[in-house]
Amino acid sequence: MRSALAAVFALAAAPACAAESVEFRRDVIAALSRAGCNAGACHGSPQGKNGFRLSLRGADPDLDLVTLTRETGGRRVNPQNPDDSLILLKGSGRVPHQGGRLFGPSDAAYRVLAEWIAAGARDSAPAGLARLEIRPGDTRKTDPPARQLAVFAHFRDGTRRDVTDLTVFTSSDPAAVLVTPGGLVTHPRTAEASVLARYLDQIAGVRLVRVDLDPAFTFRGPPPANAIDELVFAKQRELQLLPAVVCSDEVFLRRVYLDVTGTIPTPEAAAAFLDSREPDKRAKLIDRLLATDDYALFWAMKWADVLRGSPTTISDRGVHSFHRYLVRTVADDRPVTDFARDLLTASGNTLHRPAANFFRVSRTPEEAAEATAQLFLGVRVQCAKCHNHPFENITQADYYGLAAFFARVQLKGAQFGLDDEMVALAPGRELNNPLTRRPQPPVAFGDRPPGLGPDDDRRRALADWLTAPGNRFFAPSVANRVWYHLLGKGVVDPVDDFRDTNPPSNPELLKRLSDEFARGGFRLKPLLRTILNSRTYQLAADAPAQSPRAADPERYFVKAAVRMLAAEQALDAVSAATGVPEEFKGYPKGTRALDLPEGGVSHPFLQAFSKPVRDAVCECAREDDPGLPQVLHMLNNAGVVGKVRAADGRVAGWLRAGKDTEWIVERVYLATLSRRPTARERELVTRHLATVPDRAAGLQDVQHALLNTNEFLLRH
Repeated sequence: MRSALAAVFALAAAPACAAESVEFRRDVIAALSRAGCNAGACHGSPQGKNGFRLSLRGADPDLDLVTLTRETGGRRVNPQNPDDSLILLKGSGRVPHQGGRLFGPSDAAYRVLAEWIAAGARDSAPAGLARLEIRPGDTRKTDPPARQLAVFAHFRDGTRRDVTDLTVFTSSDPAAVLVTPGGLVTHPRTAEASVLARYLDQIAGVRLVRVDLDPAFTFRGPPPANAIDELVFAKQRELQLLPAVVCSDEVFLRRVYLDVTGTIPTPEAAAAFLDSREPDKRAKLIDRLLATDDYALFWAMKWADVLRGSPTTISDRGVHSFHRYLVRTVADDRPVTDFARDLLTASGNTLHRPAANFFRVSRTPEEAAEATAQLFLGVRVQCAKCHNHPFENITQADYYGLAAFFARVQLKGAQFGLDDEMVALAPGRELNNPLTRRPQPPVAFGDRPPGLGPDDDRRRALADWLTAPGNRFFAPSVANRVWYHLLGKGVVDPVDDFRDTNPPSNPELLKRLSDEFARGGFRLKPLLRTILNSRTYQLAADAPAQSPRAADPERYFVKAAVRMLAAEQALDAVSAATGVPEEFKGYPKGTRALDLPEGGVSHPFLQAFSKPVRDAVCECAREDDPGLPQVLHMLNNAGVVGKVRAADGRVAGWLRAGKDTEWIVERVYLATLSRRPTARERELVTRHLATVPDRAAGLQDVQHALLNTNEFLLRH
């Protein structure tokens, strides 16, 4: 089957160029990659293995030529008898080799190496590779369950060659789509994934879909509320997945409060919403919440987490100044394009120009480049600092080209006892590329800024490129990050790891979100409003049973995400439910955890719930799953118990006001779980209170029990 399909694809791709002599930089380097010899776990590691070192994935052919032909007296190649060359003896397992058998005489990699050695093991001109082509391209088919990929290299001289046998194939999801070293793809189940093909320094991907049709499957879902739902439900229908039903008003109320403002509603606000008969009450509540100060504080906290503002990096006063700036930015709904430009181009005193604190945290050109790429492009470029990216077309030149935009940034005025610094530019300062050992010109992933003079601020050119309409990175990255915060998983997940081997679960959805973000002037509120009003966001947390032939539902938003409250949310929710505010050293009474400007606060509750110290750019610093420290804290912590039993708490106040027991029980539920008790719960509470002589203690027991339920501790 493989050979027949390969022949078909080769015929379809004709005319390819005829067989040519083997060349070192075009064929041998590719053969070493295909065999895995120059992988990071083998001889491509910086130190090599067992005295033999190759450049990682053939990034430095000059080095590879020397090590193959000249080191150890040239013993690795034998032009007189190529099959006895040490590299072939070890690679084929005919002499002991720690890496085992990598190829045999019938494999393309062996034949290429043998032919090159027989021809004198000479160097060649650069390969001149322009691009790769994969056949077939993106597919959406119900069969066959297997398909053969063919890869063609297009060179700058206009020629084209079938390089399938010298290509390295990988799958973005090996559990769903398998690919052999020869490019044969099989689908064990209904799934979609990308297969990546790497030849020399080029990488190309193809998206493959296979559906194992279930004749009994019928799609059932709520009516779409907007274009987001249409795209989400279309993907679910295609992959034979069933979404959950729309959640109840009680669930929606608590969820949207937590997601938009980080808080829970007061019992009065909860009762008013639940009792309302307005058909558009959910949309109206969304609008009200987006207009609150709590929204600005909560979403500013999300930016502060990844921007790493802490007293350690930018001082105590600096943290407060930076926090106020972030809150104002979110409250004013400033375009994120303006926000990014603020950060990347800021100069001056960091206390008076708080955006300049970006450079107090990212103090070197390399750190600034890495943070910029991860925050606003959704790309992790860190590994390209030492070598070309293993899974993406990101090179060291891309890494240092991005860093070169920040080469002239310098910090002045840092002195013992002072907590501010000046961000300024140092004319003429350059950043050397370690490969070329020459000054690296500023380049943004292949795009050179036009008309950039020697005295111009390069950062402004980078900001122009970043925020230009149509930038292929910016809008998808930010829109995906917003989606992650509301749905619990990005369309690309993790949110800062956009690459061909980590494709979006729904490309059409990501494009729609990006377009909505751009049409809304790159402001957060219009995008948030659209997502929050979608049925997808408002689905329940329990999905129906799926077809045995369906795809894995985890990636396709068939139900609401269930996750633990963030540290600040949990502590503030305890305070809100009990009516007793928390006290923080150095802050006025009434300050909430949500109001705190810094990260690593010395507070037992916040530490137990993993409030991040803000030392990482990624969203991964917050814990999503509850653990023993959180459970013990809610059960036994003196602060939590003290709030429940406080004389100035909600329960004590209602008792002093003479409210009857049934009314108080209902209010306890509304204050704690944002809903009224069910008939069964009322019965259980009545039984418990009948056994407790002290009515106040009994009612406080009820609230303490509710605070320790999953319903309270989890966003659902």
